[in-house]
Amino acid sequence: MRLQPSPLVRRYQAVFGGGATKILSLTDRGVVRYAQKQEKRGLFINLTTVLLGPAVSDSTRRPYSRSAELSLDHSRVPKQAEQQDRSIIPDKGRFIMISFELSQNRRIMRDTAAKFAREEILPVRNQFELDYADGKCMDKIFLEAAKLGLLGFPIEEKYGGSDGNNLDVMVILEEIAAVDGGVATAIGDTWFAMTPIIIAADSEQRERFLRPLASRTEANLAAICMTEPQSGADIEDPRMGLRTCRTIVTQDGADLVINGTKAWPSNAGIAHLYVVVGTVDPKLGEQGSCLVVVEKDRKGLSFGKPEQKMGMHADRNSEVILENVRAPRKNLLGNIGDGAKILQRTLIYNRLGGGMISVGIARGAFEYALGYCKERVVGGKPLIEHSLIADMFAKMATNIDAARLLVFRSAWANMNRHPDRARFSDMAKVFATNMAMEVTTQCVQVMGSYGYSKEYPVEKYMRDAKIVQIFLGPNELLTQLIGKSL
Repeated sequence: MRLQPSPLVRRYQAVFGGGATKILSLTDRGVVRYAQKQEKRGLFINLTTVLLGPAVSDSTRRPYSRSAELSLDHSRVPKQAEQQDRSIIPDKGRFIMISFELSQNRRIMRDTAAKFAREEILPVRNQFELDYADGKCMDKIFLEAAKLGLLGFPIEEKYGGSDGNNLDVMVILEEIAAVDGGVATAIGDTWFAMTPIIIAADSEQRERFLRPLASRTEANLAAICMTEPQSGADIEDPRMGLRTCRTIVTQDGADLVINGTKAWPSNAGIAHLYVVVGTVDPKLGEQGSCLVVVEKDRKGLSFGKPEQKMGMHADRNSEVILENVRAPRKNLLGNIGDGAKILQRTLIYNRLGGGMISVGIARGAFEYALGYCKERVVGGKPLIEHSLIADMFAKMATNIDAARLLVFRSAWANMNRHPDRARFSDMAKVFATNMAMEVTTQCVQVMGSYGYSKEYPVEKYMRDAKIVQIFLGPNELLTQLIGKSL
């Protein structure tokens, strides 16, 4: 079937020769239409087969490399697009590519986060487990994070934040998690709880809820309350439509009355506000779903004792109990019936955060174990010079890099509203978290008895890595969702 190519398509086809005489297959049309739609929004899309599907080809369907890029007159790329995605760079004015180098701004973000982790977290991380119930060590760390602008980093500048995007926050999370996964989780979950507010709140709600979270003088954390004791990950499963949710929201005049119990939210008991997933009637499924913001001082809001955990002691978890908690109707995000949709969008934007926390945990364990094996002499030579050990480290390094790239692809897809962004997010989370469990276990193994000792940090990295396979939707659930989406 012959189609009349648009000017945009002709620019894409120029690299293959023949200009407007080329033919688009039916499978190519959807790809080009997506690119055209994005261009109308003022966004430039790097139309590569690795990200968006089949490349534009000629009538003979000549095979092209899956990493082949299509040409573009770079001078016509909108400035808005260059600012939005600095990973796209020109190549001699004709070709474009995805750069694997961080932009200058992101290098500054990375170095700032690494310095914060090295100076504020590293000296006290061995105290987190003993300090878990009191949290005094974490209070100081969160205050320093607030002063740097880390807690409010994703919030728009007009509300006091730094307007960080999905790629930016991934860069920061890796550096913090490389020192301590629990601190990265507590900060990341504050960003997680901000997401539905950023997505669905009106301007008045954003001013009221986001500005305090962006404070640089107070450490105001946030929590999102999803999971419930009786149904576990059902609330995170889009196929369930919140039918098993038992946190009931009742409308009473100008107020909403909330009753229910939430399990395992991060920052429980120390957050400034709580985003609660509820329903007006479980039988209604999605149509009854809702998200309500509950401030910390609401009467009827209480907390269970801190969960005694295997790892991640910088991240505080306990039950959140809501007994006839009254919140004004203006605390409702969106409308009744929007809750499930907002929640799923929130999860898409944040599951890859679990993936990047896992990349950081794995990298931290890897770097420590590698340094150890370069100094530890066995059989007359350093451990790393034994081919078996070198092979183990080679595989670990490869898998860490592969996981990071999957997370970056997912972040890119979120920024550009790619149609497969949900699958990309699930893939990044599953692969990276499984990788981290494997890498940290291997790091304990290569260090032998010292790896098992609490005198060294790799056993802590291994304990911290485990929970990330479970939260934000267990990997078994996400694997089912990936398979269903193919």
